[in-house]
Amino acid sequence: MKKSTVGFFLLILLGVAAVVTWKVLLPSFREKQQTDSSDASKTLHTLRIGGDNYLGYWFIGSPEMRKQAARRGLQTEFTDDGGAYAERLEKFNREEYDCIVLPVNSYLQHGVRYDFPGVITAAISESRGADGIVGFGDRLPTGKINELNDPSLKIVFTPDSPSSFLLDLTIADFDLQGLQSRREWQVSAEGSAQVYKKAKKGEGDVFVLWEPDLSRSLQLPGMKYIWGSDKFSGYIIDVFVFHRKYLDRHADVVKTFFQTYFQVLMLYGNNRERLVAEMSKSIDLKADTVEPILEKIDWFDLGENCEQQFGIPVRPGASTREGVINTIIACTDVMRKTGKFSEDPLKGNPYRITNRTILEDLSRTEIAPVSGRQGGPEGTFASLSDAQWGKLREVGTFRVEPITFQSWNNLLTPEGKELVDKIAALLINNYPNYRIIIRGHTGPGGDEEENLKLSKERAQIVGQYLQAVHGIAAGRIRSEGAGSNRPAKRRPGESERSFQYRLSRVEFIAVEAGPL
Repeated sequence: MKKSTVGFFLLILLGVAAVVTWKVLLPSFREKQQTDSSDASKTLHTLRIGGDNYLGYWFIGSPEMRKQAARRGLQTEFTDDGGAYAERLEKFNREEYDCIVLPVNSYLQHGVRYDFPGVITAAISESRGADGIVGFGDRLPTGKINELNDPSLKIVFTPDSPSSFLLDLTIADFDLQGLQSRREWQVSAEGSAQVYKKAKKGEGDVFVLWEPDLSRSLQLPGMKYIWGSDKFSGYIIDVFVFHRKYLDRHADVVKTFFQTYFQVLMLYGNNRERLVAEMSKSIDLKADTVEPILEKIDWFDLGENCEQQFGIPVRPGASTREGVINTIIACTDVMRKTGKFSEDPLKGNPYRITNRTILEDLSRTEIAPVSGRQGGPEGTFASLSDAQWGKLREVGTFRVEPITFQSWNNLLTPEGKELVDKIAALLINNYPNYRIIIRGHTGPGGDEEENLKLSKERAQIVGQYLQAVHGIAAGRIRSEGAGSNRPAKRRPGESERSFQYRLSRVEFIAVEAGPL
C-alpha cells in the first residue's frame, strides 16, 4: 500500500476521532465539570415509568418532584401511553419500564398474561367520583341501579378501562343478571370524550365516563347521575408496580424515589394554592375546573399507605388495615363473577403481587403523618325510627345467592354463614357508608301470616349474625319480612326449578338519605 494511501486513512481516522471528541467526550467532560462544581448530584439514575394522563399520577412528574429527585441523583422518565394497558404490561414484562402505574384491576387483568412480572409497592390514590354512570331521566325514572336490567337500554362505555371496570363491579355486586346474560346493551366507544359526544347526540340511554367528561355530561338536558366511584370504596385504587428484577437490583433507588415522592406529596398538600396553580398550568385547565376534580381523587401519603393500605403500624396502638390486599381480593371476585377470569389467577394468595419492604423501611426512618380519614371501615350509624327509615332512598339490591337455613330451628347452615360472610366483607370493605335493609322472603303457599313471621325471623337471624360475628353496627341495619308478597323477577332463560329455588331468599338492599 502506498504511503500516500496510508496517510489518507490516518487523516480520516484522526478526523473521526476529532469529531467524536467534539461531539461526545467534550460535552461529557463539561457536564462532569459542571456537576463537580455545582449542587447537582454526582450521579443521575433514570427511572422509567409507564402510565397515562390520569390526574392521580400528576405528582410523579410535578415540578417539585423533578427538582427534588434531581437533587438526590434521580430523574423520572414518564411515558404517557394514552391508557394502553395491554401494551404497557407487554413493555413492562420486557423491562422497557422499571415501574408502571395503573389501577389494581388493570394489573390483574393484563398482568396475568405474563405471570405478574412486578409487585405492588405502594398505593397512589383512590377514585372518589372520577368515574361515573349517568343516564337520561326519562329512561331511568327512579335512579335505582337495578333499573339497568331493562333490556331496551343501550349503555355506552369504553372497553378495557377503569370506567368499564366500574360497570363490571356494578354488575357483579348488584342483581344485574339481565346485563350479564346478554350483550345487546353494549355500545363501545374509544374513550370518555367519544362517550360524551354520543351522549350529546342522544345516541344511547346510559353512559359510563370519567372526568372531565363526566361533569360535562351532567350539564346535558335530562341527564341524571346514577352511580359512580364516590358511592363505594376499595375497588378503584391506583398503585405503583415495580418490576421484580428492578426491585432486586435497585432497592436503594426505589427507596429514594418514594422518599422524594411522599415528601413532595406532603409539600403540595400543605400548599393548596401552589398545587392548583401548577396543576392548572401543566394540564392546561382553569383553576376553577381543577378544584372540583381534586375532590374526586383521594391521594395516599406515607402514613396512610402504611397503616391503611399495607397493615404497617406507624403509631403506638394504631389500628391497621390491608386495603391493597382487600382490593386485590375484591377485584378478583368481580372479574370471576363477570367472566374475565375462570379461576383465581393468584391461587388464593394475593400477597404474590405485593411487596411492603420499602414502606416498612420508610416507616422506621421517615415522618409518616396519617390524615384524619382513617376512622375504619365501619362508620357511626345512629338508630333511626321507622319513619326515618322510610325516607331513605333505595340505591339497589345486592346480588346474593339464596341463603340456606336449618329446617328444624331456622338458624343459618354452614353454607348460609359462608354467604353472609361474603356479603359482610362487601359491606365493610366496599360499601361502608350505606345503611342496609335485610328483607326476608318465602315461597308461595301456606298461611301468609306465618310466611310474614318466618321471613322476618330469618332476616333478623342474618342481622344478628352480621352484628355478632362481623361487628356491623346495629343502627346500620333493619330487618324486614315480606312473606311471599314480593316474588323475585324471573331471569331470562331461567328454568322453573331454578326460579322456584330463588323465591325463598334474603335480600340486602343498600339505602341512603338525600334527593334522587
